[in-house]
Amino acid sequence: MHEPNVSRALPLLLAAALAGCTVGPNFTPPAPILPPVWQGAAPVAASTDARWWRSFDDPVLDALEARAGAANLDIAAAIERITAARIERGQARAAGAPQVEGQAGYSRERLGTAGIASVTQTVLGVTPTTTPPKGVDFDLYSVGVGASWELDLWGGHRRQAEAAQASVEATEAAARGVRLSVEAEVARSYVQLRGLWDERRIAQQDVAIADRNAAIARALLARGLATPIDLAATEEKLRALRGDIVDLDHQAAATQRALAILVGGTPDSAPFDRATLQPPKPLPATAVRLPSDVARTRPDIVEAEARLHAATAQIGVAQADFYPKISLTGLFDIDVLSLSDFGWNARSTSIGPSLSLPIFSGGRLQRQLDLRRSEDRSAALAYRQTVLNAWREVDDALSATRAATERTDLSDRDLAARRETVARVEARYARGDIALPPVLDAREAALSAERALVRQRVAAMIAHIQLHRALGG
Repeated sequence: MHEPNVSRALPLLLAAALAGCTVGPNFTPPAPILPPVWQGAAPVAASTDARWWRSFDDPVLDALEARAGAANLDIAAAIERITAARIERGQARAAGAPQVEGQAGYSRERLGTAGIASVTQTVLGVTPTTTPPKGVDFDLYSVGVGASWELDLWGGHRRQAEAAQASVEATEAAARGVRLSVEAEVARSYVQLRGLWDERRIAQQDVAIADRNAAIARALLARGLATPIDLAATEEKLRALRGDIVDLDHQAAATQRALAILVGGTPDSAPFDRATLQPPKPLPATAVRLPSDVARTRPDIVEAEARLHAATAQIGVAQADFYPKISLTGLFDIDVLSLSDFGWNARSTSIGPSLSLPIFSGGRLQRQLDLRRSEDRSAALAYRQTVLNAWREVDDALSATRAATERTDLSDRDLAARRETVARVEARYARGDIALPPVLDAREAALSAERALVRQRVAAMIAHIQLHRALGG
């Protein structure tokens, strides 16, 4: 008979729940400590294409990056972590929703009655005419539905959902960081592999020159114009150059296996067809984003900010535990001794609010709040450290890019000068003015300059790749 009164009170309780405050600090995104510009670098309009490697205009690299994006295991694991974070977010949101459970049961029970007759005789003054049984057996059938809803008066559930949403954003940013790292590693491995193959080609030419020098030394020794020491020196150099080829083959094979795994293949698979390679092209001008753009797009900064947001929201969750909790509970139940008795008149109902208030917890709640505040301060320090590291990495990458470009230009000019010298020496040799050894020495010096240029070009490409990574893609 109290159900109508409860029904009238229920809207008031719902209104109180909806009007409830949200305890805890509100999150304000921190202002990242970054310079106005990067080491005086003039900002260039950054491309909106996330496929930054396309600026190198290399179809083979484009294909490798596409394969890595679709089949790399690190990227797949990062995506799965996003899925798990979204599931946890759903759990956090569901915690504040009403909970309804149904139950049904059957039991065979026995109720002991021994001694009850003597009690009734004494209390009621009744003399039993028969001997009562010592127990009664009966069946019990039960069907019911229970519901409960904790009113989020203080915003604890809302703060928990807020923290879960921030964790999802942090996980998504971390996944973008993993993808960026894989993309950079694919490009770096590809550039290094091509550089090792070019060095091997030059080393083979070096071996050919050294072999001719050794043949000349043998001929001179046979004529008495050279000593065994001269021959030994040329043969020692020939062996060293052949050893360099062995090392280059080993490095190239290891790099190719690493690249194959990065793009989702097996270690023994070829990541690409060498016949499709094109000559290297000039390096593109890297679009240097403004520091404010980097703060919004660099994955580790975005992740650190989201972690800080989650830690701030958790303070509100801990503070809400200090306040009373009001829950609405309801129960509808039918318990009968026989299936034939099932019906509306056999129902039992219960509905109403319940209040729980923390009075003494041995300091557990305060320690929990202190811990959440400490975690929030740690997250703020981690965010600051992440921004400073990003600043340093961008400046380092810019310095490395400029230095690599300058060294590449110097190596390019040195190679041009060496090749001009080779042309002049070969012309003199063709006229019969000089013997063959000076020609071989000039060719060897030109090959050394070409090898230096190959290494500088690889270093310049890797510096550009690192700059893209430092800028967040």
